[in-house]
Amino acid sequence: MSKENIFISQKKEVNQDYFRGEVVMIEVLNQNNSVEHEMYHVFFKKGALTTLHFHETEQILITTKGKGILCLFEENVIENLEESAKTIILEDGDVVSIPPFIWHFHGSLKDDFAHIALRNRYRMDFSGNKIQAGNVWEKDFVDHLPGLNQNEKHELFLKIDQRVKEIVQNELLNVNFE
Repeated sequence: MSKENIFISQKKEVNQDYFRGEVVMIEVLNQNNSVEHEMYHVFFKKGALTTLHFHETEQILITTKGKGILCLFEENVIENLEESAKTIILEDGDVVSIPPFIWHFHGSLKDDFAHIALRNRYRMDFSGNKIQAGNVWEKDFVDHLPGLNQNEKHELFLKIDQRVKEIVQNELLNVNFE
């Protein structure tokens, strides 16, 4: 048994390749204190977002501060950036479930925003064996796309970044920040 605190547990070093803007992560549950789950309390500074990514297990987000955005893509967004995106505005206390293998991003719309992120550390493979569940991040995915040179990868990153900015700007026009 372990007791942790969502506000003062150990900070986790943030990989800047996986975020747009300033983010602080508190690692609440890790391999040392939970057999099955990982949990982070993530603090997004004004306008900070995750990059596009997906998890191999369901992810639960619980909003703890401010207004944020969650954007889900049903198609392979990397190859088809024009696909429609489903956006959800997150407010204090909101709980959302993100299915596995769905490209998405989340974070702050305008002001500081925070959420708890929880997911299973393991999944079952096709043979019924328990295996480590991974995450696939935009940078890692694009860097490993076959047949693209460095310039083409750079152009793709710019295109993705522009699409994310468009989605966020559209939501900013529709959200009331009282």
